[in-house]
Amino acid sequence: MELDITVQISGKDVLAGKLYQSVRHGDETTTFSYVPSYLDDPRSFSLAPDMPLGPGSFHSTGLRGLRAFEDCMPDRWGRNLMLRAERAQARVEHRTPRTLFEVDMLAGVNDEARQGAIRVWNTDGEVVSSVRNGVPRETSVPALLEASDRAVQDIDADVRDLLAAGSSLGGARPKASVRDEQGFLCIAKFPKADEGPLDDVCAWEHVCLRLMDQAGITVPTSRLLRVGGRSVLLVRRFDRAGDARLPYISGLSAIQGEDGGRYSYLELAEFIEEEGSRPALDLRELWMRALFSCAVGNTDNHLRNYGFLREKTGWMLSPAFDVNPTPGSERKYLATGLDFDNRETEPEVAFAVCDFFRVNSAEACDVAAGMARVLGGWRRLARADGISEASQEIMADCFEAGIRKLKAVARKGRTR
Repeated sequence: MELDITVQISGKDVLAGKLYQSVRHGDETTTFSYVPSYLDDPRSFSLAPDMPLGPGSFHSTGLRGLRAFEDCMPDRWGRNLMLRAERAQARVEHRTPRTLFEVDMLAGVNDEARQGAIRVWNTDGEVVSSVRNGVPRETSVPALLEASDRAVQDIDADVRDLLAAGSSLGGARPKASVRDEQGFLCIAKFPKADEGPLDDVCAWEHVCLRLMDQAGITVPTSRLLRVGGRSVLLVRRFDRAGDARLPYISGLSAIQGEDGGRYSYLELAEFIEEEGSRPALDLRELWMRALFSCAVGNTDNHLRNYGFLREKTGWMLSPAFDVNPTPGSERKYLATGLDFDNRETEPEVAFAVCDFFRVNSAEACDVAAGMARVLGGWRRLARADGISEASQEIMADCFEAGIRKLKAVARKGRTR
């Protein structure tokens, strides 16, 4: 299979390169090369750090070694939907289901909802997508939530509507792309079918987003919807500016990491220093996000939950997303540590490495004290989002312990 790969620059699709797929004896290999016109374009940039601009080809087993494409692939939820749709279609056509290789998954994402600015075209100049329907409107959220519940509970459920609202925005939780009342592309995050009212995961994520915003951390526009008493989080896509698509890579691609590996914020800091368009601002913000994760026990802070958007002069840190508090005040461990040797969710660890983020001790104390004041309003925001008192009590130890630790580390820092 041969595919043309474009990337949007200033809202225009620009041919960047050619992607070739070869499958022999069930093994998939892929090759990508930039086209000469892209290499000669003064606006061009490498699609990912492991795909630097230049002549020649990049080779991979599947798409594992071509991280720019991995970032706009379907997530685990989307992959499962594609596999189920193929099995269902095979039953209708009385045939054996096709094996869906990595390039098939890449091409199968709804083009309208694909993450970032990369687009996939066939050699006839047609955009490649197995989905022909447009992204549904916000009014479809109740029906999509019902469909996601059925998809989890019934292996034979029709998943075509969910595929049309597919996403490549990471994670395993049910989700869909929708357009809100103003027409902006959003990701709708649904509760799991077996999630109880005490969990209310989407609502707690919304509380964290609002707290981060008040603490001075950049977050996307978001709203919480209640559908039959269950929470659905609507987050505006930050890789769009109107109809224009913004180039995006994940934090994992930025440091050329592998899923399941153990990494540190220090590696993101190094990328920002070398490739960032505004290192001073982004290093400080990255440190603040790490400190916030320590305060609320956001232990799922793996590097696909960080991202970068392309500007003319380099990569800038994307708005924060996928930040969730963990109940309890016991010792917790980050997926991505602040230090290479210490992964504890302790603000003291953040203070120990603050210099690497261009944050001095006095500034760190001010940030921690301010963040503690902001977190003090967590219960008010939880009530505003309709979170039950019982669920608040379950989460209380998490927030109160975080506030105590932030205040303590700020006091300690000022007495040194």
